[in-house]
Amino acid sequence: MSLVVDTIESGYDRAPILTGVSLRVDPGEMVAVVGSNGAGKSTLVRTISGLLAVRSGAITVDDVAITKLAPERRARRGVVMVPEGRKLFPQLTVGENIAMGRRAGRGRTSGEDPVDALLDTFTILRERWGQQASLLSGGEQQMVALVRAVAARPRYLLLDEPSLGLSPLKTLEVFQLIELVRERTGAGILLVEQMADQALAASDRAYVLEHGKVAMEGDAATLRASDEIRRAYLGVA
Repeated sequence: MSLVVDTIESGYDRAPILTGVSLRVDPGEMVAVVGSNGAGKSTLVRTISGLLAVRSGAITVDDVAITKLAPERRARRGVVMVPEGRKLFPQLTVGENIAMGRRAGRGRTSGEDPVDALLDTFTILRERWGQQASLLSGGEQQMVALVRAVAARPRYLLLDEPSLGLSPLKTLEVFQLIELVRERTGAGILLVEQMADQALAASDRAYVLEHGKVAMEGDAATLRASDEIRRAYLGVA
């Protein structure tokens, strides 16, 4: 039972970006994807979510093929993306944006609603419930985008650069929320992140993309400690 990407190729127009990429995300684990700009990280999550077509290879969710499904059908299968730049509805309120997540996903399931637990911990979202999303700070908008995704009841959550444009303090708060999402939902999380050190520190396993291919993979802590990764992505000489 996993999200499995099997030797996929995808890209834009006639130009391939990803070639032969394979990875796996198990329920309840956090998997980071790191790499330099242009390595294909965002292309990967856009392909898994269905925004880009798979030219070859396959994507399965819990042994069910989703390779040819449209994005909305993948969401109903439990594959939900938080896109780069949040992509909230700016004129809708916080509450209305989160409600959109409920409509897009798998609907109500049995058990505790994880959205309530997130709102109980990050009370600022309850305080902003009736405010338009356009009036929120970047960090608050990212939190709303995460909670909206949780409202869709994901089995697997795809996060595309959640720290983009945020201050170090807001980045810390967002990563705390991501960890709480994992605890409360049990979803597998694929984390594509420019801040490689934070991503590796938060994750169980990791993949390193270079030029659209998987260059390294393994235990996140081990990769974080390797001299090659430290020099290439963590700014350590």
